[in-house]
Amino acid sequence: MKTLYLTLFRKFAIGATFIVILFSIVNIYILWSTGYRSFENEIDKRSKVLSRLIAEKVLQPIVYDDYVNVYRVIDQVKSNDASIAYIFVLDEMNKIIAQNYNVKIPFALINANKIENGNYQIKVIHAKNFKYKILRDIAFPILNGELGTIRIGMIEEDIRKDLNILTRRMIFMVFVFLIIGLIVAFYFSSLFTLPIKRISKNAQNINLSTLESFDINIRPLKYRTIFNYYLSDELDILFKKFTEMIERLINNKKELQTARDSFVQAEKMASIGTLTAGISHEINNPLAGIKNCMSRIEKEPENMVQNLKYIELINEAIDKIEKIIKPLLSFSRKSELKMSVTPIGQIIDSALLLTEYRIRNHKIVVQKNYDPEILVLTSTNHVEQILINLILNSIDAIEERKVNEPELSGKIVFSLSNNEQETELKVNDNGIGITENLITKIFDPFFTTKEPGKGTGLGLYVSYNLLRDMGGNLSVNSEEGSGSEFILSFKKAYIRK
Repeated sequence: MKTLYLTLFRKFAIGATFIVILFSIVNIYILWSTGYRSFENEIDKRSKVLSRLIAEKVLQPIVYDDYVNVYRVIDQVKSNDASIAYIFVLDEMNKIIAQNYNVKIPFALINANKIENGNYQIKVIHAKNFKYKILRDIAFPILNGELGTIRIGMIEEDIRKDLNILTRRMIFMVFVFLIIGLIVAFYFSSLFTLPIKRISKNAQNINLSTLESFDINIRPLKYRTIFNYYLSDELDILFKKFTEMIERLINNKKELQTARDSFVQAEKMASIGTLTAGISHEINNPLAGIKNCMSRIEKEPENMVQNLKYIELINEAIDKIEKIIKPLLSFSRKSELKMSVTPIGQIIDSALLLTEYRIRNHKIVVQKNYDPEILVLTSTNHVEQILINLILNSIDAIEERKVNEPELSGKIVFSLSNNEQETELKVNDNGIGITENLITKIFDPFFTTKEPGKGTGLGLYVSYNLLRDMGGNLSVNSEEGSGSEFILSFKKAYIRK
C-alpha cells in the first residue's frame, strides 16, 4: 500500500476549501433556482394581467366586428412593451382575426398553446420558424373562450438575460464570500496546524545522544497574543505535556545511564572476582621465589656475589607480579567512554593476559588470525571488558561440553575482517553452543543459563550496549553442541603505516 504524505495544514486547507466551494455551489444553485422561479412567477403574473386587460378592451370591438379597434389595441400594447414578441387574437374556430402588423405568425405557433376548460394556459415554446427561438406564450380566453383567445408571446431571451445578470451578481457575491471564507479557513487551519507542526518538528529533532542539550522551551506564537492577553486553549496543554514528557525523558535517560554505569562496573567487578583466583596463583610463585631469596640473603649477608644474584631474581619476580597486577588495576578502574584509535591486537593481548591462567588451566588453545597492527576507533578499556567477558563465557561453554566429551580439545579463535565501512572481530569457540530458543534472549539483562552464584546475567547485556554506545554492534551465530561465534563490529578501521 502506497502512502501519500499530507501535512496537517494541507489537510485542513483542502477540507476547508472543499467545504466552502461545496457550500458556494449549493448556494448558487439555490439562489439561481429560487430567483428564476420568482422571476418566472412575476412574468406570468404580468402576462396574465396584460392578457386580461387586452381581453377586456377587445371584447366590445369583437362583438360589433370592429376589428380596426382590435388591431389598434394590440398594436398599442405591443409598442409599449419591447419584451412582447407578438400579440394575436383567435376566434372560436382558432383562426386569426387580428395580429401585429409587423409580425408573421407561423401556423405551428397558432396550435402550440390552447386554453383548456375556459382557463388560461402559459407555456414555454421553442420555435423553429420564428424570429425568436424561445417564447413564453400565454393563451387567455375572451368571454370564457366563447369569443376566442388572446395569445401573447413574451421574449424568453430577455427574461433569461435578466436572470443571467442576477446570476452573475449572485456568483460574484458568492465568489467574494468564497475568498473571505478561504482566508478565514486558512487562518483557522494555521491556528491548529502551526503549533502542532512546531511540536512535530521538535519531536523529529529529538536525539537521545544529545537529549540533555535539547531546547524544550516552546514559546507561544505571537499572533495568539492580543492586547497583552494570550489566547490559551487545548494546544497549550499539549505544549505543556510535551515539555513535561521531554523533561521526564531527560531524567529517565540520566537514571538509565546511571543504572547502566552501575551494571558495567558491577559486571567488571564480577569478572575481577572470577579472575582473582587465577591471578593469585600467578602471583604465588613469584612471591615464593622472593621469600626464598630473602631467606638466603639473611643467612649469608656477607656473600655479595650470591646476594646480587638473588636481588636480580627478586627484581624479575617483582616485574612479573607488576606485569600481572598492572593490567588488573587498569581494568578495575572505573573509566568513561572515551573513543581513541588503538591497535586491536593490543586490546586482545590485554584481555588474554588477564584470562591467561584460566585458559592454561583448562588446556584451551588460542588462535589469532589477524594483523595485530590493524587499528580500530573505540574505547580501549570497555572493549577489553567485553573481550574478557566473551573469553570467560567461551571457557565455561567449553568446560560444559567437556562434561560429555572429555577428550575435547578446547579452542578459541580470534579473526578480523576489515573493509571500507567497518571492522569486524570474530570470537569463535567450540563450546556447548546456544540453543535456538535461547539465542534471542542472551542480550537481555539478568538472563543467564549458569548455576546460581556463577553468573550475573549482565555480561552480554553490558557488552551489547557498550558496543552500541561506541557506534558498533554485537551479534552472535551459534549451533547447539558445536560452538558459538560472537561478532564485534567497530567503526571504520585504519591501517597503521
